[in-house]
Amino acid sequence: MKMVSTDNGKGKEEIVEPNSNKIKDPVPLHISTSQRGLLSKENHQKSFQDNRIPSKARFFKFGYASVNLASPSAKFRQIAQEKDEISRSVPSSGHGFRQQLSGVFSRKLDWGSLWKLCKEWIRDPMNMALFVWITCVAVSGAILFLVMTGMLNSALPSKSQRDAWFEVNNQILNALFTLMCLYQHPKRFYHLALLFRWRPEDISKLRKVYCKNGTYKPHEWAHMMVVVVLLHVNCFAQYALCGLNLGYKRSERPAIGVGICISFAIGAPALAGVYSIS
Repeated sequence: MKMVSTDNGKGKEEIVEPNSNKIKDPVPLHISTSQRGLLSKENHQKSFQDNRIPSKARFFKFGYASVNLASPSAKFRQIAQEKDEISRSVPSSGHGFRQQLSGVFSRKLDWGSLWKLCKEWIRDPMNMALFVWITCVAVSGAILFLVMTGMLNSALPSKSQRDAWFEVNNQILNALFTLMCLYQHPKRFYHLALLFRWRPEDISKLRKVYCKNGTYKPHEWAHMMVVVVLLHVNCFAQYALCGLNLGYKRSERPAIGVGICISFAIGAPALAGVYSIS
Protein backbone atom coordinates (compact mmCIF):
# COMPACT_ATOMS: atom_id res chain seq x y z
CA MET A 1 0.00 0.00 0.00
CA LYS A 2 1.40 3.35 -1.00
CA MET A 3 0.50 6.46 0.91
CA VAL A 4 1.23 10.15 0.03
CA SER A 5 1.06 12.74 2.78
CA THR A 6 0.34 16.47 2.19
CA ASP A 7 0.36 19.23 4.77
CA ASN A 8 -1.50 22.36 3.75
CA GLY A 9 -1.90 23.73 7.23
CA LYS A 10 -5.44 22.52 7.58
CA GLY A 11 -4.85 18.89 7.97
CA LYS A 12 -3.33 15.85 6.49
CA GLU A 13 -4.84 13.83 3.66
CA GLU A 14 -3.99 10.28 2.72
CA ILE A 15 -4.33 8.93 -0.81
CA VAL A 16 -4.79 5.18 -1.15
CA GLU A 17 -4.19 3.40 -4.44
CA PRO A 18 -7.23 1.65 -6.00
CA ASN A 19 -5.53 -1.77 -5.93
CA SER A 20 -5.20 -1.68 -2.18
CA ASN A 21 -5.80 -5.02 -0.44
CA LYS A 22 -6.96 -3.43 2.76
CA ILE A 23 -9.93 -5.36 4.19
CA LYS A 24 -12.81 -3.24 5.21
CA ASP A 25 -14.66 -3.83 8.40
CA PRO A 26 -17.59 -6.25 7.93
CA VAL A 27 -21.00 -4.74 7.80
CA PRO A 28 -23.13 -6.06 10.63
CA LEU A 29 -26.14 -8.15 9.49
CA HIS A 30 -29.13 -7.85 11.72
CA ILE A 31 -31.46 -10.93 11.66
CA SER A 32 -34.48 -11.11 13.83
CA THR A 33 -35.06 -13.97 16.26
CA SER A 34 -38.02 -15.33 14.25
CA GLN A 35 -35.97 -15.38 11.04
CA ARG A 36 -33.14 -17.23 12.79
CA GLY A 37 -35.54 -19.90 14.00
CA LEU A 38 -37.03 -20.29 10.52
CA LEU A 39 -33.61 -20.62 8.90
CA SER A 40 -32.40 -23.14 11.47
CA LYS A 41 -35.58 -25.18 10.98
CA GLU A 42 -35.15 -25.21 7.19
CA ASN A 43 -31.49 -26.21 7.49
CA HIS A 44 -32.42 -29.03 9.87
CA GLN A 45 -35.09 -30.37 7.51
CA LYS A 46 -32.73 -30.16 4.54
CA SER A 47 -29.96 -32.03 6.36
CA PHE A 48 -32.47 -34.68 7.50
CA GLN A 49 -33.67 -35.23 3.91
CA ASP A 50 -30.08 -35.40 2.62
CA ASN A 51 -29.26 -38.04 5.19
CA ARG A 52 -32.44 -40.00 4.51
CA ILE A 53 -32.15 -40.27 0.71
CA PRO A 54 -28.89 -42.28 0.66
CA SER A 55 -30.25 -44.61 3.32
CA LYS A 56 -33.36 -45.26 1.20
CA ALA A 57 -31.18 -45.88 -1.84
CA ARG A 58 -29.06 -48.28 0.15
CA PHE A 59 -32.21 -50.00 1.43
CA PHE A 60 -33.65 -50.51 -2.04
CA LYS A 61 -30.31 -51.66 -3.37
CA PHE A 62 -29.94 -54.14 -0.52
CA GLY A 63 -33.51 -55.30 -0.95
CA TYR A 64 -33.04 -55.86 -4.68
CA ALA A 65 -29.85 -57.79 -4.08
CA SER A 66 -31.48 -59.92 -1.40
CA VAL A 67 -34.41 -60.68 -3.70
CA ASN A 68 -32.01 -61.75 -6.43
CA LEU A 69 -30.05 -63.95 -4.06
CA ALA A 70 -33.20 -65.44 -2.60
CA SER A 71 -34.84 -66.12 -5.97
CA PRO A 72 -34.93 -69.90 -6.60
CA SER A 73 -34.57 -69.52 -10.36
CA ALA A 74 -31.52 -67.24 -10.02
CA LYS A 75 -29.93 -69.59 -7.52
CA PHE A 76 -30.63 -72.57 -9.77
CA ARG A 77 -29.05 -70.80 -12.77
CA GLN A 78 -25.99 -69.95 -10.71
CA ILE A 79 -25.60 -73.57 -9.58
CA ALA A 80 -26.14 -74.83 -13.14
CA GLN A 81 -23.39 -72.54 -14.46
CA GLU A 82 -20.97 -73.73 -11.80
CA LYS A 83 -21.77 -77.38 -12.57
CA ASP A 84 -21.44 -76.79 -16.31
CA GLU A 85 -17.92 -75.41 -15.85
CA ILE A 86 -16.95 -78.72 -14.24
CA SER A 87 -18.64 -80.88 -16.89
CA ARG A 88 -16.79 -79.16 -19.75
CA SER A 89 -13.53 -80.66 -18.55
CA VAL A 90 -14.87 -84.25 -18.65
CA PRO A 91 -14.46 -86.02 -22.03
CA SER A 92 -17.45 -87.78 -23.55
CA SER A 93 -17.57 -91.54 -24.00
CA GLY A 94 -20.51 -93.03 -25.84
CA HIS A 95 -20.59 -96.80 -25.36
CA GLY A 96 -23.32 -99.23 -24.48
CA PHE A 97 -26.27 -101.16 -25.81
CA ARG A 98 -28.07 -98.05 -27.05
CA GLN A 99 -25.05 -96.92 -29.04
CA GLN A 100 -24.52 -100.41 -30.47
CA LEU A 101 -28.17 -100.65 -31.46
CA SER A 102 -28.12 -97.22 -33.11
CA GLY A 103 -24.97 -98.27 -34.97
CA VAL A 104 -26.72 -101.36 -36.31
CA PHE A 105 -29.74 -99.39 -37.56
CA SER A 106 -27.67 -96.50 -38.95
CA ARG A 107 -26.15 -98.84 -41.53
CA LYS A 108 -27.92 -101.32 -43.76
CA LEU A 109 -29.95 -103.67 -41.56
CA ASP A 110 -27.84 -106.70 -40.73
CA TRP A 111 -30.10 -109.41 -39.31
CA GLY A 112 -27.14 -111.50 -38.18
CA SER A 113 -25.64 -108.69 -36.11
CA LEU A 114 -29.07 -107.78 -34.72
CA TRP A 115 -29.78 -111.38 -33.67
CA LYS A 116 -26.37 -111.64 -32.03
CA LEU A 117 -26.97 -108.41 -30.16
CA CYS A 118 -30.37 -109.61 -28.94
CA LYS A 119 -28.90 -112.89 -27.67
CA GLU A 120 -26.22 -111.01 -25.76
CA TRP A 121 -28.89 -108.79 -24.25
CA ILE A 122 -31.21 -111.62 -23.15
CA ARG A 123 -28.39 -113.54 -21.44
CA ASP A 124 -28.26 -110.90 -18.75
CA PRO A 125 -30.57 -112.06 -15.88
CA MET A 126 -31.86 -108.53 -15.32
CA ASN A 127 -32.72 -108.18 -18.99
CA MET A 128 -34.46 -111.54 -18.88
CA ALA A 129 -36.58 -110.38 -15.93
CA LEU A 130 -37.35 -107.18 -17.81
CA PHE A 131 -38.50 -109.21 -20.81
CA VAL A 132 -40.87 -111.25 -18.60
CA TRP A 133 -42.18 -108.02 -17.06
CA ILE A 134 -42.84 -106.50 -20.49
CA THR A 135 -44.66 -109.66 -21.60
CA CYS A 136 -46.93 -109.66 -18.52
CA VAL A 137 -47.71 -105.95 -18.97
CA ALA A 138 -48.55 -106.49 -22.64
CA VAL A 139 -50.88 -109.46 -21.97
CA SER A 140 -52.66 -107.91 -19.00
CA GLY A 141 -52.95 -104.53 -20.74
CA ALA A 142 -54.41 -106.17 -23.84
CA ILE A 143 -57.05 -107.99 -21.79
CA LEU A 144 -57.94 -104.79 -19.92
CA PHE A 145 -58.26 -102.93 -23.22
CA LEU A 146 -60.52 -105.61 -24.70
CA VAL A 147 -62.77 -105.57 -21.63
CA MET A 148 -63.02 -101.76 -21.62
CA THR A 149 -63.90 -101.55 -25.31
CA GLY A 150 -66.53 -104.35 -25.11
CA MET A 151 -64.71 -106.68 -27.49
CA LEU A 152 -65.07 -109.53 -24.97
CA ASN A 153 -68.79 -109.09 -24.34
CA SER A 154 -69.57 -112.31 -26.18
CA ALA A 155 -67.09 -114.27 -24.03
CA LEU A 156 -68.11 -112.41 -20.86
CA PRO A 157 -71.84 -111.78 -21.20
CA SER A 158 -72.61 -110.64 -17.64
CA LYS A 159 -71.49 -107.28 -16.23
CA SER A 160 -70.22 -108.88 -13.02
CA GLN A 161 -67.83 -111.06 -15.03
CA ARG A 162 -66.53 -108.08 -17.00
CA ASP A 163 -66.08 -106.09 -13.80
CA ALA A 164 -64.17 -108.96 -12.22
CA TRP A 165 -61.83 -109.32 -15.21
CA PHE A 166 -61.32 -105.57 -15.33
CA GLU A 167 -60.42 -105.35 -11.64
CA VAL A 168 -58.10 -108.36 -11.72
CA ASN A 169 -56.11 -107.08 -14.69
CA ASN A 170 -56.12 -103.56 -13.26
CA GLN A 171 -54.57 -104.85 -10.03
CA ILE A 172 -52.04 -106.92 -11.99
CA LEU A 173 -50.91 -103.85 -13.92
CA ASN A 174 -50.85 -101.81 -10.73
CA ALA A 175 -48.62 -104.41 -9.04
CA LEU A 176 -46.29 -104.68 -12.04
CA PHE A 177 -45.73 -100.93 -12.36
CA THR A 178 -45.36 -100.49 -8.61
CA LEU A 179 -42.79 -103.29 -8.56
CA MET A 180 -40.84 -101.57 -11.34
CA CYS A 181 -40.89 -98.27 -9.43
CA LEU A 182 -39.67 -100.00 -6.27
CA TYR A 183 -36.81 -101.47 -8.30
CA GLN A 184 -35.90 -98.23 -10.06
CA HIS A 185 -36.42 -95.72 -7.26
CA PRO A 186 -33.21 -96.48 -5.27
CA LYS A 187 -31.22 -96.08 -8.47
CA ARG A 188 -32.89 -92.73 -9.11
CA PHE A 189 -32.05 -91.58 -5.60
CA TYR A 190 -28.46 -92.62 -6.30
CA HIS A 191 -28.42 -90.59 -9.51
CA LEU A 192 -29.83 -87.61 -7.62
CA ALA A 193 -26.97 -87.92 -5.12
CA LEU A 194 -24.48 -88.03 -8.02
CA LEU A 195 -26.00 -84.85 -9.41
CA PHE A 196 -25.49 -83.05 -6.13
CA ARG A 197 -21.94 -84.36 -5.80
CA TRP A 198 -21.02 -83.87 -9.51
CA ARG A 199 -17.53 -85.27 -9.71
CA PRO A 200 -15.86 -86.20 -13.04
CA GLU A 201 -16.55 -89.92 -12.56
CA ASP A 202 -20.17 -89.12 -11.66
CA ILE A 203 -20.57 -87.07 -14.83
CA SER A 204 -19.41 -89.98 -17.00
CA LYS A 205 -21.89 -92.36 -15.32
CA LEU A 206 -24.81 -89.99 -15.69
CA ARG A 207 -24.05 -89.19 -19.31
CA LYS A 208 -24.36 -92.85 -20.27
CA VAL A 209 -27.86 -92.93 -18.77
CA TYR A 210 -29.38 -89.51 -19.46
CA CYS A 211 -27.49 -88.00 -22.41
CA LYS A 212 -27.99 -88.86 -26.05
CA ASN A 213 -25.07 -91.05 -27.21
CA GLY A 214 -23.38 -90.36 -23.87
CA THR A 215 -21.93 -87.08 -25.10
CA TYR A 216 -21.69 -83.66 -23.51
CA LYS A 217 -24.32 -81.04 -24.26
CA PRO A 218 -24.58 -77.49 -22.89
CA HIS A 219 -26.17 -77.14 -19.46
CA GLU A 220 -26.30 -80.90 -19.05
CA TRP A 221 -26.53 -80.72 -15.25
CA ALA A 222 -29.79 -78.78 -15.45
CA HIS A 223 -31.15 -81.14 -18.12
CA MET A 224 -30.26 -84.21 -16.06
CA MET A 225 -31.82 -82.68 -12.97
CA VAL A 226 -35.09 -82.10 -14.82
CA VAL A 227 -35.14 -85.72 -16.07
CA VAL A 228 -34.36 -87.18 -12.63
CA VAL A 229 -37.03 -85.03 -10.95
CA LEU A 230 -39.61 -86.20 -13.52
CA LEU A 231 -38.68 -89.82 -12.83
CA HIS A 232 -39.13 -89.25 -9.11
CA VAL A 233 -42.56 -87.77 -9.85
CA ASN A 234 -43.37 -90.97 -11.74
CA CYS A 235 -42.47 -93.12 -8.73
CA PHE A 236 -44.44 -91.08 -6.19
CA ALA A 237 -47.48 -90.92 -8.48
CA GLN A 238 -47.39 -94.70 -8.90
CA TYR A 239 -47.20 -95.17 -5.12
CA ALA A 240 -50.26 -92.95 -4.70
CA LEU A 241 -52.11 -94.87 -7.41
CA CYS A 242 -51.23 -98.15 -5.73
CA GLY A 243 -52.60 -96.83 -2.44
CA LEU A 244 -55.88 -95.87 -4.11
CA ASN A 245 -56.22 -99.24 -5.82
CA LEU A 246 -55.52 -101.22 -2.65
CA GLY A 247 -57.27 -98.95 -0.18
CA TYR A 248 -60.60 -98.55 -1.95
CA LYS A 249 -63.05 -100.84 -3.65
CA ARG A 250 -63.70 -100.17 -7.30
CA SER A 251 -67.10 -98.62 -6.59
CA GLU A 252 -65.68 -96.34 -3.86
CA ARG A 253 -62.44 -95.39 -5.59
CA PRO A 254 -62.21 -91.60 -6.29
CA ALA A 255 -62.10 -91.18 -10.05
CA ILE A 256 -60.42 -87.75 -9.90
CA GLY A 257 -57.58 -89.02 -7.73
CA VAL A 258 -57.06 -92.06 -9.94
CA GLY A 259 -57.05 -89.90 -13.06
CA ILE A 260 -54.51 -87.44 -11.64
CA CYS A 261 -52.20 -90.23 -10.44
CA ILE A 262 -52.39 -92.07 -13.78
CA SER A 263 -51.68 -88.83 -15.68
CA PHE A 264 -48.53 -88.10 -13.66
CA ALA A 265 -47.43 -91.76 -13.58
CA ILE A 266 -47.60 -92.01 -17.38
CA GLY A 267 -46.83 -88.45 -18.42
CA ALA A 268 -43.75 -87.85 -16.26
CA PRO A 269 -41.59 -90.74 -17.63
CA ALA A 270 -42.80 -90.09 -21.19
CA LEU A 271 -41.79 -86.43 -20.91
CA ALA A 272 -38.47 -87.40 -19.33
CA GLY A 273 -37.73 -89.80 -22.18
CA VAL A 274 -38.50 -87.23 -24.86
CA TYR A 275 -36.53 -84.57 -22.98
CA SER A 276 -33.45 -86.78 -22.57
CA ILE A 277 -33.14 -87.69 -26.26
CA SER A 278 -33.89 -84.20 -27.59
